[in-house]
Amino acid sequence: MEIKQIKDNNEWESFLESQDPFIYVQSTKYGQFNQAMGDDYITIGIYENNKIIGGAMFLTINARRGRFMYAPYSPILDYKDKEQIQKFTNEIKKIAKQKKMDFIRISPFEDETSEYITNLKSAGFKKSPMHMIAETTWILELNDTEENIMKNMKQNHRNLIRRADRDGVKITSSKNIEDVKKIHQLLVTTAKRHNFVPFSLKYLETEFKTFLESDSVRIYLAHHEGDLLAAAIVFFHGNTAVYKHGASNMLKPKVPASYAIQWAAIKEAKKRGLKYYNFWGIAPEGQKKHPFYGITHFKKGFNGFQKDLIPALDLPVTPKYWFNFLVETFRRIKRGF
Repeated sequence: MEIKQIKDNNEWESFLESQDPFIYVQSTKYGQFNQAMGDDYITIGIYENNKIIGGAMFLTINARRGRFMYAPYSPILDYKDKEQIQKFTNEIKKIAKQKKMDFIRISPFEDETSEYITNLKSAGFKKSPMHMIAETTWILELNDTEENIMKNMKQNHRNLIRRADRDGVKITSSKNIEDVKKIHQLLVTTAKRHNFVPFSLKYLETEFKTFLESDSVRIYLAHHEGDLLAAAIVFFHGNTAVYKHGASNMLKPKVPASYAIQWAAIKEAKKRGLKYYNFWGIAPEGQKKHPFYGITHFKKGFNGFQKDLIPALDLPVTPKYWFNFLVETFRRIKRGF
C-alpha cells in the first residue's frame, strides 16, 4: 500500500466516477473553487499495486483560529480496515506538518456506526466541536419514472406541484451569473426569517462560476405574475444532483413556488441520467430547535431516505488546535447546533 499526492486531477476524477455516490464537493473542481476563494487544495491517493483504491481531496484553509486541511465528504476509505485508516492518518499528518497546518478535519460520507467511529478515534481522531457540512441528509433515488417519483411523494407535495402549474408559476433555469445576485438577496431575506448567517455573494458567485465551466450547475427562479418568489442553486456533478442553496421571500406565501423549483430540478437530474437527488441538510430526528427543522418536512415530502453520516472528526497537529477547539465550541453553543 502506498499513500501519495495525486498530481493529475483526471486520475482522481476517474476514481470518483467509480464511487457511489459521487458528490460535487469531493471533486478537484471544488478544490479549485476553494483556490479561487484565496486558499488551496491537495489530493491524496491510496494505492495498491499502483491502482488507486481510496483517498481524499483536502481543502487547505487559512483561518485566524488556525490553519487546517479539510476533506468534505471524504476520505474514501475502507472504514473497517484499521491498518488502512492508520497508514492514511500517519501520512496526512506528515503532510499537514510540512504545510504548517494546525489540524486536519474530515467529514466522511459514510453511515455513522460505532465501529467506524471507534476505528477513526483509534487512529487519533477526535469529535469536532463544529460541523462544516450536512451530517444528516435526505436523498431521493432517481431510478424510477417521473410518474412514479411523483406518485411516491406525499399527497400534499403532489397537489402543490400541480397547483403551482395551474396558478401560473413560471420556473426558469439560468446559467447567467448575474442571477446569483437574485438568490443572494433572497437568502439574506430567508436568513433574517430563520436566524442564520447566509453565504456571501462572493462565495456563491465563485462556486457557481467554477462549476458552470463544466455545465454542472443551474439557478432556478420561480416567478408568479412577474414577481420573483423563490430561487435555488442546484449542482449536477458526478452521479448526484445537490440542492445546496435555496431561498424565498414569502411575498406570496400561499403560492407553492419552492415545490415547483424542486420538481423542475429533479426532472433535470433525471434527464441527465443521474442516480441521486441530494436535498442536503435536515434536522436530526426529534430536534425541534434545530435550524433545519422548518425545512425538514418540506424535503422529506418528496420521498427518499435519511442518511446519518459520521460526524466531523479532527486530528490535532499542533497545540494551536485547542485554541480553535475553544473558539468553535463557543460558536456552536451560540448558534444552537
